[in-house]
Amino acid sequence: MIRKYALGFAVVACGLASSAMAATASGQFNVGVTLTPKCEVFSGAGATGTLTTAISNLNLAYTSFQTTATTGTTSFQVRCTNSQSYSMALDNASLTDGTTGLNYTLNLTSNSSHATVANGNASISTATGNGLTGQMYYVHGTIPAAQDGTVTTGTANNTRTLTITY
Repeated sequence: MIRKYALGFAVVACGLASSAMAATASGQFNVGVTLTPKCEVFSGAGATGTLTTAISNLNLAYTSFQTTATTGTTSFQVRCTNSQSYSMALDNASLTDGTTGLNYTLNLTSNSSHATVANGNASISTATGNGLTGQMYYVHGTIPAAQDGTVTTGTANNTRTLTITY
């Protein structure tokens, strides 16, 4: 019986010793987080979910002396860091194609319906990013009616630049 009590006291003593030896210490530290805002232009997501960064071409077909304007539209999306303000502009809204001699205008809008602007609308002054959700924009092209052109048959590709400033 004395052995049982001695063993019981030994177990209790070990338990008290272990809780008396347990202590904690703590310290604080700062975590610095730096965000670099970003904007991207894309035409859609590829099969793997990666962004397709090329804007789809805008193709306009015109017949000399036609009595109505030719119009066409291409679309693209912009995604910017959430709440990041940005503006965008085309390099030029109105020009004469050097190969065909045809005048045309481009209009940059957030509206999918074709809006004719006489001198072209080359910029969107302010917009705000929605984070991962892309915002849809459109480039509408117009070749005005009653033009003759300068060649018998001609196709031209004019590279245009869209600039996003943020």
